[in-house]
Amino acid sequence: MSDSTPAADPAKTPGMSPEAILKGTGKSWAEWLELLDKAQGTTMTHTELAAYIAKNFEVSGWWAQGIAIGYEYDRGMRDRGMTSDGYATNASKTFNTPVSTLWQFFADDQLRSQWLEPDLLSPTSATEPKTFNAKWNADNSRISVNFQAKGENKSSFGLQHRRLPSQEHIAPTKAMWKSKIAVLAELIKNSAG
Repeated sequence: MSDSTPAADPAKTPGMSPEAILKGTGKSWAEWLELLDKAQGTTMTHTELAAYIAKNFEVSGWWAQGIAIGYEYDRGMRDRGMTSDGYATNASKTFNTPVSTLWQFFADDQLRSQWLEPDLLSPTSATEPKTFNAKWNADNSRISVNFQAKGENKSSFGLQHRRLPSQEHIAPTKAMWKSKIAVLAELIKNSAG
């Protein structure tokens, strides 16, 4: 690697840490930046960049997308938190409860209303006990939640709130979810009680 190749700025890289990108792809962020600069990556659209990575390197489509996003962040081609359909923020939490119970706290209107005001969202689709999707009524943004069993009585979810109108909406939305998830955690703890 040449000394003139800038190293990836950790504050600009996506959710993947330098350790994760190296372990998952066999290359560091600095190596990916150099390779994509040589391919004139800044002249490519996101779709072209991800396709180039998938075609020319031994990585899955998922990794190709992540590498492309990281490159776009680092090279100023994409704002922090920007996705293909607006801005997004994420939240996740692990609970000492079966995945089917955790899923019900999202999918069942009555259970969900105990920790999230009923008028905030309109469910759009769900697959028990794996996914829950909804429209956020305040601004027509969307939430997608994926659930995972981590044992008989342990589970987690990963939530993405996307289509946020601007980067300025990321921090307050993240804070709102942190607050709501704290209420959910207390509710689940008390119901297991």
